[in-house]
Amino acid sequence: MTLAVILVPVLVVAFVAIYRNQRDTAHLNRVPFSSGPDAARIHAELLMLTEHRG
Repeated sequence: MTLAVILVPVLVVAFVAIYRNQRDTAHLNRVPFSSGPDAARIHAELLMLTEHRG
């Protein structure tokens, strides 16, 4: 019972914060990580670092 008294308000506050954040940022463009002007350069750098490490 004591755990529920602590856990329920924490979950409610977290849910409200996530909901407000989603509502406030709904107008922003959600771009995939693999697109953009630097995507090819970043991919090449990651490949080079991975090959160098291994």
